[in-house]
Amino acid sequence: MSKQKITISDIRESLYDANLDSEYREALANAMIELGYVSDTPLNLYMGTEKQRKELERVESKPLSNNEISEIIHLMMYEMRNDFQYGRFKPVADYYINISKEVDNIETNKTKNEYEKPICNVESYATMYELICFASKTLKQNNMNNESRRMIERATLSYSYDDAFNIIEEYVELSKERENEEEFE
Repeated sequence: MSKQKITISDIRESLYDANLDSEYREALANAMIELGYVSDTPLNLYMGTEKQRKELERVESKPLSNNEISEIIHLMMYEMRNDFQYGRFKPVADYYINISKEVDNIETNKTKNEYEKPICNVESYATMYELICFASKTLKQNNMNNESRRMIERATLSYSYDDAFNIIEEYVELSKERENEEEFE
């Protein structure tokens, strides 16, 4: 498979081509917001000022890295996994996941013990989806993009909340504030 330039616009077009409901485009928009690509929903940016429209155009036309493709698709898969149209979405997701597997293996052999886990500050009552996104942002802020991709892949493919939570804790240390709040409850 040759190296392809994939953009968010390409992913959105694939959702249209597969005749998927608008919930799938909303899942794409949620992934864009949670991963920090945009500051507001694409619809609000499109309907906003000229500067906001240009920001949206820039984000949607920028070629995505393999890690970014994987993160977006896995977050969409996690959010939509119980939807009745998931069977039609799965081939689209598989297509992009296969493209994202063309990862440079420079850091792939790094073991989890070769780096210090960054501290991830999370909101008290975050959903699993939000926890995954908080952890991803923390890893990226610490230049751990490959670890972010692997964490998202593993956590979103887990169907157990406890397993997903344990996977997140393999990569980041959750803030003490959250632990204290849980003990208080």
